[in-house]
Amino acid sequence: MTSPLDNALQRALSIRLNLQITLSALPVVEEWMDIHLDRWLEHVPMPPEMPAGHQASYRASLGSDLQRLWWGAWGHPAGFVPKMADYFKLCNIAKSDEAVIDELGERLQPQLVGSWVSVVGGKVVTGWHFLDPHPWELLEPAFGTHEAKFLLKKWVSDHGVDRFERFMQAIGDGAFSEVELALPGDDLAEQLRIASVSFQHFTGEPLPAPVADILRDAHAGVDLTVRIRGGKVVRCAIMVPGVSIDAVPALATAAGTSSDDKLERLIKSMSAEGLDRVEYSREGDRAGLDVHVEPTEAAARGGKPPATEAVN
Repeated sequence: MTSPLDNALQRALSIRLNLQITLSALPVVEEWMDIHLDRWLEHVPMPPEMPAGHQASYRASLGSDLQRLWWGAWGHPAGFVPKMADYFKLCNIAKSDEAVIDELGERLQPQLVGSWVSVVGGKVVTGWHFLDPHPWELLEPAFGTHEAKFLLKKWVSDHGVDRFERFMQAIGDGAFSEVELALPGDDLAEQLRIASVSFQHFTGEPLPAPVADILRDAHAGVDLTVRIRGGKVVRCAIMVPGVSIDAVPALATAAGTSSDDKLERLIKSMSAEGLDRVEYSREGDRAGLDVHVEPTEAAARGGKPPATEAVN
């Protein structure tokens, strides 16, 4: 009989393998990028490197048109911080980027930390994130004084939101910050109404009616993400759970983008659980649709994956 640690190790190895296998089907990933993606995977702590009772959690997303890739992982700081420090050294992290991590880490004392890597627009972008909720008032001072900070502050005040769910930061040239906020209430129709108002607030245009119409069959629990670069809001998105994979092609069309025929197969190759949530975004005059999964060790074969947090 295998031990829980052996099972967790096998699961982690299978997740890594499944993520790597998907790369060959993604034209957006050029050959030179493989080393950067492999380097990130190698610096996600394996179960023996995590404190007892903990292991890494993963999330992956793909653009519906397969023109974007994002991998993220997180877990207990005792396991992640040393691996992240080594990883960012290999990425030649700037002292200024290190200072941001140190300052926010000291202020927030997060219990879930991690790193992420993405491929978009012919570039590999990487960074870190904190994933346990914290009061908004602890994060607000980190933004200094600029237009995006005032837009966020007004949105938080107008909607009575007193905490953020996740904070994500890129490093390197063109670095950005991203804040994830849960929309108030537990009624999907009301959350979609707030989402439309929020898009108007941050981008100058509401959520497109065709997109909202398709999302009305989803689940409540919608989150809003706001990306800031150079003091400006450069991207706004909503993440919606409970969307069927069958609805993705129509949703992509409504969003003004496309859905690749290989998308469903790639989702199944990464996760037995299937599609976790969809993300509709607007960045400048462009809209996009991304699909998110929680990778498992038995993606194509089906079966319930083990819990993602506990190792006895």
